[in-house]
Amino acid sequence: MCHRLSKDYSKNSYLGLYMGLERLEAIVINSDLEVTFRAVVHYDVDLPEYRTTNGISQDAATNEFMANPVMYIKALDILFNCLESQGAKLNRVAAIGGAAHHYGAVFWTDLGFRRLCGLNPMFRLHEQFTDDTFEMVSSPSWVDRASIPQCYDMEDDVGGVAAMVRITGAKCFGRLTGPLIRRVYEESPEQYERTVRISLMSSFLASLLVGNIGSIEFSDGSSMNLLDLNEKAWSEECLEACAPNLRQRLMQPIASNRLQGRIADYFVSRWNFRPDCMIVSTTGSSASMVTGLNLEENVLVLFLSQADKMLIHCKQRPQLEDASIICHPVNIDEYIGLILIRNGCLVREAVCREIANGKWRLFNEMLASTPKGNAGNIEVRLDKMECTPEARGRLRWNSEINEMSDQALRGLENFEDLKYNARAVIEGQIMHRRVLATDAGIKLESITKIIALGRCTRNQHVLQIVADVFNTPVYIQEGPSPTLLGAAFRARYAFYEYREANCNCSRCNACWGSQPKLSYAEFFKHLPEKLKLIAEPSPDVEAIYGPLTDRIRSMLRMLAARTSINEKLIKYK
Repeated sequence: MCHRLSKDYSKNSYLGLYMGLERLEAIVINSDLEVTFRAVVHYDVDLPEYRTTNGISQDAATNEFMANPVMYIKALDILFNCLESQGAKLNRVAAIGGAAHHYGAVFWTDLGFRRLCGLNPMFRLHEQFTDDTFEMVSSPSWVDRASIPQCYDMEDDVGGVAAMVRITGAKCFGRLTGPLIRRVYEESPEQYERTVRISLMSSFLASLLVGNIGSIEFSDGSSMNLLDLNEKAWSEECLEACAPNLRQRLMQPIASNRLQGRIADYFVSRWNFRPDCMIVSTTGSSASMVTGLNLEENVLVLFLSQADKMLIHCKQRPQLEDASIICHPVNIDEYIGLILIRNGCLVREAVCREIANGKWRLFNEMLASTPKGNAGNIEVRLDKMECTPEARGRLRWNSEINEMSDQALRGLENFEDLKYNARAVIEGQIMHRRVLATDAGIKLESITKIIALGRCTRNQHVLQIVADVFNTPVYIQEGPSPTLLGAAFRARYAFYEYREANCNCSRCNACWGSQPKLSYAEFFKHLPEKLKLIAEPSPDVEAIYGPLTDRIRSMLRMLAARTSINEKLIKYK
């Protein structure tokens, strides 16, 4: 018999956390899914003692980008204090969902493990963790590029690139955690041997909340070059190619919809959280973004920020060699295609400084004064070593260059008129994204739409170019970031799945009837549309950008061929 005194959950609230690269954020939503409280901690500003720039330690060596785990712990302490000071009733939080940036790793010592399991509410959270609680004071983060040699070694050990893609859904990238762990083992074997557990940033956040080592869930685990996508289990081949005795340090992965447990007593005593508050498996930022958008097929998410990325919802596992395939966080047999482009907003900002003295108004005037297609003047500019293709450098073509000629490989020094420079770079970037999207299986049809996210979504001129190049309408998301919203939504759905829809006793059936459990998409389908149409393609643009995109594809191939093996190994920074 059910011992619940009431079925009234209307006063419940749900907490979403996002441990990002530059800040830690939180939102609280009520039972009507309305945002009631928000808080944010900026690492650079609010935690200056850690000397970070954009969340990354300034003390890092060349090619290495590090962040101190204790910084994130202190940020969490500050965040909860901020919510409490705003008047948030944390004792009404029924479930907590979380997301974290990809590819970081935390190496726990035995002391850190014991401190985590015995948190004392008399002390602040970060006062209980010191440099001795982590084997590496600074944990490598996703922008680390020093693990490139380990990528080639791991691929060789499992039988080549194709074998790695078949098993894990991605070839080895220096930003993924598997190569990073192998580098730690090779360069610091004593530290690796003393490590008792290894957490991703997502499972690190979950560990802090439950007061025990949290498990890595399928979605973020599939971004490590270690998880067998088909089996949803660690690949023995990949573990052996990475480091010895790695399985026990990672523990078994769990499904993304599983609970990590109840909140630790520490948070109940210190911030008055309810003792039965559920902690949902914390996932990666891209997977959380998908849940925040409740993404459907025929939708391409284009994230325009420091590094651009594209997300594609796939019903079946796609065959993508130059992208990462990760497990869908709520639909267990579906997948997400993730394509990262390193040369994003930083390139756009560099061009703006060079030709418009950093003034975006002047830059946008240049875009507006030139025709669609830029009279055939196009440029591929890759200031950093790109992931797909592996290339670095610049190449400019005008309409007269024959791609089979010697001049095509050299390109132009400058265009005839400098006014073409702005549009040449922006259109070249967006056509590069179109090449990657179509190669990944995206069909640009009348029902296709693009959701644009990131800081460049404030620039209407750039978004119009996106709409024209893809010949597809572009939408933006209003309200909180979908990554943060996705964390809160997963918390709400977990409470429904494990509490509201999980009681089959005669009393509850008599009162409420026996109803089938709603899927995640069904549960949130009643939400009002938060997408806003921001740009529509101009008439007849396919005739312009179709041929130009083919030329961009050729330019990318030439740049990749021009980029030597030494550049790929040494200058990957």
